[in-house]
Amino acid sequence: MCYVFMSLEVEQSEIRRRSREAQERAVEVRESKEKEMDPEAQAAATMERADFLVKEVKSGKQQVQNIMLHMQQVLVAIQALRQQLQLQTDGSVSSVEQDKKQIETLKKKIIVHKDELLKMKEELINTQVEEIRKGGGAGLSDAELRAKSKELVERIITELGE
Repeated sequence: MCYVFMSLEVEQSEIRRRSREAQERAVEVRESKEKEMDPEAQAAATMERADFLVKEVKSGKQQVQNIMLHMQQVLVAIQALRQQLQLQTDGSVSSVEQDKKQIETLKKKIIVHKDELLKMKEELINTQVEEIRKGGGAGLSDAELRAKSKELVERIITELGE
């Protein structure tokens, strides 16, 4: 029975590893394509990358919450079983330890994505200025366009901080 659980955990970790590798390859391909594009296509690619990073951060946060919830449920179940079997509790469970490691990995990934967004902030603002100008903001001055773009980009970044 333990073998089945261990093989499931191994399979799940292998699936997660492959998924991460596929995402990393996709990012590398996207970044290499960005270098070969014209400025307008680069601006669109930058916005796409920012959207991707925002989704990754939100997804990572949701995964952290789900793992934390699962860890709590597992610990409660283990405590109940130990109580039934009258075993001592040392607070250490291998699957919980793996979940804690996964949480740390996700937290680090979230930090990296947030840092990348902050580094892209000026580029995102410039891209937003162009988008607003094309989308009907032609009557606004450059300062107004920039202020509106900066507010939008900062709001997105602030939402990620929550």
